[in-house]
Amino acid sequence: MSFQPEELLKHLPIEIQYQEIKASEEAYRKFRLSQARGRICCFGVSLVMAIAILHPSVNQWFEAKFQLNRIAGISFSTSLNQPKEASEIAVALVDYARSQNWEVRTGERRYNVFYVQGMFPSGASNNNTPNQFNDSRFLVEVNPTPRLIGAWEASIEPGNHYTKQPMNSDGAAQIQVPGQYKAWRIGKHKGREIALVQVAPVNIIRDFNRNGKVDEGDKQEYSLIGANQHSGSDQKFVDNASAGCPVGRTSVGHQEFMSYLQQDIDYQADNNFIFSTTFISAKNLIF
Repeated sequence: MSFQPEELLKHLPIEIQYQEIKASEEAYRKFRLSQARGRICCFGVSLVMAIAILHPSVNQWFEAKFQLNRIAGISFSTSLNQPKEASEIAVALVDYARSQNWEVRTGERRYNVFYVQGMFPSGASNNNTPNQFNDSRFLVEVNPTPRLIGAWEASIEPGNHYTKQPMNSDGAAQIQVPGQYKAWRIGKHKGREIALVQVAPVNIIRDFNRNGKVDEGDKQEYSLIGANQHSGSDQKFVDNASAGCPVGRTSVGHQEFMSYLQQDIDYQADNNFIFSTTFISAKNLIF
């Protein structure tokens, strides 16, 4: 003879029946509470994603916040700016450099330095608003196919401090984009931070209108201006972190960037090795 759970319960002492009923009620209450929390969480995520999709400025904030210092594939996604796979970014950078007949170093531990203006490390483009870390610093190894070694938030334009109060009467300096320049050697920035130190002239544009953008009438020159590649000291905005230097936003990210370059096979053979750096606008890249 078999009994259903309800029938078995009737044959137990009253005290045990009471305990079993209370335990069942408590388990049911916890189950319903868990369901409610799950629904609230899903609603919150959906609401945030909807705001990010409908408002580009919010979308860009999320893209900047959720960058990975080194890309192995980006998971954050919106319908407006789909993140790119690391391999896509590496191939696009190398293809553009080769289309301009610029140097692309090949082989194990020969690292190519790229900066992309108006693009987050995820590969999502942005409107390149002045005084923000909305550019990217990339390291690529080609052995034999392009591989993204590192990706970091960066800025290649001067911050508001030097835009409004330039060190030169013709305006704050910006390295001309697009372009490739063989002009940096590993050394110390201002004697305190390992960096890529400028040792040869590059094409620059001076922001004569002091608005943080390149305009008609801005001055162009070929100069050695101390445009070192250093860190932005973890600042939220560029401000006084750069007077025209290409900077990576975080100190940890910059240290990581430099540790790779110090392992570069040509630098290991000659510590006076001069690195090339390639500057590209996001609109020049084809994915």
